[in-house]
Amino acid sequence: MTLIGKQEKYIEQLGEQTVEAHELPDFIRKSFGMKGKLISGMGEDAIKAGIHTAELIYHPMWIVRNTVVATRRPFKPKRIPNMIFVDAVSGYRGLLSTVPSISEIKVEKDKVITPIIGVQSVGRYIKDVQSNQIDRSYVLKKPDHEQSKPRLVHLPLWKVEMEGRSGRETHYINANTGASENFMSSRWASGADLMKH
Repeated sequence: MTLIGKQEKYIEQLGEQTVEAHELPDFIRKSFGMKGKLISGMGEDAIKAGIHTAELIYHPMWIVRNTVVATRRPFKPKRIPNMIFVDAVSGYRGLLSTVPSISEIKVEKDKVITPIIGVQSVGRYIKDVQSNQIDRSYVLKKPDHEQSKPRLVHLPLWKVEMEGRSGRETHYINANTGASENFMSSRWASGADLMKH
């Protein structure tokens, strides 16, 4: 075990960071969709020239292994495993379609975003996913849920500041997949998904 300095900390990273900085202009261009590709002056070279900064940040997410237990008398109960996620900043929540790997990594402290939703309040968000997203598909008898303890993991994101068509723009690119996280980032600011006390 190596000693870590005051400026560093260990976190659990969700997925594997595969997107490199030099690939960002292409992923940003793709995030504009068809409409963006038709607008002149927004090619890969223009995007590359417009980038001021690109930094890797680590965004907090709560994840919970959840097993749905549906009784089907006289048969044995059906057990369906899934993974619930809760964005620890916005409260945006749902089910992960695949379960990415988790690894412990050492990062600079100032690159780790502080969660707004702590371990004591994440349970309400998990229950909300169970009742409003999972239970909905069970018409008659609602299933039971067996869940693990909530685990705080961090999603690696590229935060890109650039000069765009409308002036200064910030783009968030998933460092695992290259997908745009601009929808998710709009939820951070709005607070629309936070549960009121």
